Amino acid sequence: MEDGTSTSKRPYIRLNSFLSNVTKNAGQEVRFKCEAAGTPLPLQFTWLKNHAPVEKNRKTRVKNREYWSRLIITDLDVLDSGYYQCVVSNSVASVNTTAVLRVSSHVGE
Repeated sequence: MEDGTSTSKRPYIRLNSFLSNVTKNAGQEVRFKCEAAGTPLPLQFTWLKNHAPVEKNRKTRVKNREYWSRLIITDLDVLDSGYYQCVVSNSVASVNTTAVLRVSSHVGE
């Protein structure tokens, strides 16, 4: 039985939060946040849209920290709709969470 004083930690990785499906109107902004824990560090965060790496551009930003990553997409349009996935990995394993973003072309649609 472990008493919690051991300095060696078993390798692991787990999600601390999961993405949720979102519906937005064109012109709005969406923020997805992915949180994880694990050892060994570092944790590597990768964002995918429809199974391809998210392209960073003037309206798409990614902010990474040690235990979380945030994907921000501004000025949404219908072409931003799709499946968004956060993949978190370290040297041992990887985990992921997925959400659907639906962008309506008209306000109030």
